[in-house]
Amino acid sequence: MKKLMLGLGLLGLASCGGGTGDLTITTYGEDYIEKEIPATAFEDGWSVKFSKFLVTIGEVKVASHDGKVAAESTGAKVFDVHQPGPVTVANFPGLPAADWDTVSYAIAPSASAQAGNASAEDVERMKTSGWSVFVQGVATKGTETKRFEWGFPTNTLYEKCEHPDLGEGVTVPNGGEEMLQFTIHGDHLFFDDLQSPDAKMRFDALAAADQAGIVGADGQITLEELELVDLTQLPPEQYGTGGASRVRNLRDFVTALVRTVGHYRGEGECAPRVR
Repeated sequence: MKKLMLGLGLLGLASCGGGTGDLTITTYGEDYIEKEIPATAFEDGWSVKFSKFLVTIGEVKVASHDGKVAAESTGAKVFDVHQPGPVTVANFPGLPAADWDTVSYAIAPSASAQAGNASAEDVERMKTSGWSVFVQGVATKGTETKRFEWGFPTNTLYEKCEHPDLGEGVTVPNGGEEMLQFTIHGDHLFFDDLQSPDAKMRFDALAAADQAGIVGADGQITLEELELVDLTQLPPEQYGTGGASRVRNLRDFVTALVRTVGHYRGEGECAPRVR
């Protein structure tokens, strides 16, 4: 089996006697990140517009359940999925044409990350801060406006990626090209439950955390302010943890939600593993 070295440490394995095909992987933030999460999507009438949504994506692997690796990336790149997409994460030419049922990727801090479509300044900020995700935006309800800038050092491996209609992993076609997408779901940051499939989007509790003279400028919700809100202070039917450990305040809660933003081919799911 011959290894083909690509840019930024991308490795592809050429076919041993069979046909080959190409694989292109992209990432995309969908309309909710690129444009707006409208008030109709929230239970409490807020709307959210992101001005920046940075994610550090790396450790891409395409393999089979028995451990055979078709393609693997050893580098990481920073993407601003608020910018129009999809945008290419990796190209893997000349892969063995076959069903590869194991696809995984990481959203994790990287001291050696390079730019995907993010600016050099944003890449440096992510690296020096040790963040994997950074979001910036404005929430609005009537005449009330709240700003937020939150950086997270979460290290999450998204494994066993599958789509409800397309199945597990990806099929590389003989003589053709397949495309797959790591979709980022920005609405997950505002869910009111960590595990329920019926979770709703809410912002009232986040907005109420902003208190003049506490932490940060008035009108800006900081993570430090979220940390001061104990979950027991909130309505019992909201902000359920589903038994998740060490989630005691709103900062813990939003940080846990950050680990759920990574999806697969739109509405497809991966199993997130905390590292």
